[in-house]
Amino acid sequence: MAKKKGKKGGGKEKPVIPQVTTLKMLDDRTKMLCPRMGDVYTRAMQVEHILEDVTTHMIKKVAKKQLPTLQLCAMKMSDFPDLSLILPDLQCLTDLNLSKNNLFNGDKLFEALCQLEKLTKLDLSENFLNGQLSDYAGNLAQLEAINLDVNQLTGLGTSISNWGALKRFTAQDNSITEIPDEATFWKDIEFVNFKNNKISALPGKFFSAWNRLEKLYVGTNLIANIPTEIGTCTSLVELDLSGNALEAVPSSLALCENMQLLHLGNNQIQEIPPDIFSCLTKLRELQLYKNKLQILPPEIGNLQSIERLSVASNLIKAVPEEIGSCVTLVELYLSNNAKLSYFPSTAGHLRRLQELKLYKCPALKQVPTTFIEMTSLKELDLRAVKKNVCKISPECMEAFKAQKCVVRGGVVKKIKDAPPPAKESAPSEGDTPMDL
Repeated sequence: MAKKKGKKGGGKEKPVIPQVTTLKMLDDRTKMLCPRMGDVYTRAMQVEHILEDVTTHMIKKVAKKQLPTLQLCAMKMSDFPDLSLILPDLQCLTDLNLSKNNLFNGDKLFEALCQLEKLTKLDLSENFLNGQLSDYAGNLAQLEAINLDVNQLTGLGTSISNWGALKRFTAQDNSITEIPDEATFWKDIEFVNFKNNKISALPGKFFSAWNRLEKLYVGTNLIANIPTEIGTCTSLVELDLSGNALEAVPSSLALCENMQLLHLGNNQIQEIPPDIFSCLTKLRELQLYKNKLQILPPEIGNLQSIERLSVASNLIKAVPEEIGSCVTLVELYLSNNAKLSYFPSTAGHLRRLQELKLYKCPALKQVPTTFIEMTSLKELDLRAVKKNVCKISPECMEAFKAQKCVVRGGVVKKIKDAPPPAKESAPSEGDTPMDL
């Protein structure tokens, strides 16, 4: 008679004992791997205690010597030390750097900082401040500069209206959705940086209030319009509005005659008002790449100080003759303009030009023979996606080799300079340029 098959042990399953690995077990396991590794691990575990002692020592040193500056960068602090015992001796402190720490409790932090009555410069970049900026921050009424870069802030609150002495503000790389109305109280503000946030509007009232503003960086946001009030900021030297959703530029921007850097790249702009080229004669850098421009107006010749100009990735069909008047140009970028078919012979006047990019311009069949006059040129890019079609004269190629200019792409062939195309007017409002 066959035996019945059954599970060993009378068919009863033994209970499974869960395996638990505790933190202490992991610590012991790491130490046992290698004596030296254990030593390193032990020291790593003690770093926070060591840094805490160093922090205390540095604060006491500043208090004892009545120093105006305290650097507590990268000390792994999650809380600001208690200053109650030495607070009277720290009233000389004006500059405090708390960047690259683990600070996250804004209320507790600013409540402690408010005790430093003469603090004018504060760096809190690369911490973990989150949500709305603490209302206690407004009690630092004497602040002239604050750095809140690389945190997790979503708003600035209302207490910032107390920062009447503020001259420099930066909160790059956060998640701020709007600039609060209370920022209009920053009457002395000179530098504002809101790059890489989630701001959707730039109200004109700020420009009316910030009449001393020199540098404004609001690139990589969600801004769709530039208010006409921007023309009231006549002290503006640098303006970055790249990476937004702009479709137009107001003519009032031409009133900012001290502008030296204008960054409007990576938007949806179809036309730049000619007045901007006529009036912003101090421009040294103009970035217009990745837009929908079809025409460069002849007024571009008024840019008598321009050194760097980019209109790459647009719908430009021809470079105007007046480009030859921009004799200060050092870098010129025109790549990825699929319709570009003409480059003027006046380009020979650009004797300071060092870099010229004409990559991915399939409609450009040749460059003028006057390129031989570009005696400072170090790099010329004529490459196509598949087959090189842009012709360059043998004389130009020999001259470029002699001056050690790197030429990429192009076809060496005898050519005659092409006549300029018929002038086109700016597109009307009903026209819709083809997307790239």
